[in-house]
Amino acid sequence: VNITLSWSKTIELTDNIVITFESGRPDQMILEKSLDYGRTWQPYQYYATDCLDAFHMDPKSVKDLSQHSVLEIICTEEYSTGYSTNSKIIHFEIKDRFAFFAGPRLRNMASLYGQLDTTKKLRDFFTVTDLRIRLLRPAVGEIFVDELHLARYFYAISDIKVRG
Repeated sequence: VNITLSWSKTIELTDNIVITFESGRPDQMILEKSLDYGRTWQPYQYYATDCLDAFHMDPKSVKDLSQHSVLEIICTEEYSTGYSTNSKIIHFEIKDRFAFFAGPRLRNMASLYGQLDTTKKLRDFFTVTDLRIRLLRPAVGEIFVDELHLARYFYAISDIKVRG
């Protein structure tokens, strides 16, 4: 299942992308971005209960990054594990990445803006024309899943917040 958000203009992200699920969070998901109105797509972040198995990537958190690796595309298990009814939200952490330049409480925004003005790769990382959520495997909550019965599983998203 793909969900595409298109703005027909360039958006510079200023806050975390937050996706709220009414169903369980997916076992596997990819957040993708486009800078050319949906003609080409690049992964923004991978989400999985097992990053190594799903995407052949070691699991990481944004907190594992540094100012030099802030643009790294990571796979996180943080939002895909656990099946409590309170665990319905998935984030793409914009503010945590901003903190590498503006400080942990984002008090030095002038430093961040200076970096964004002078570093095209950094500016492009936080800029989108479109976002695509690729839901690859629903939250099944069990180890063994009968592939014939996957139609019983579903995704339900109640809110998507993108601020720019």
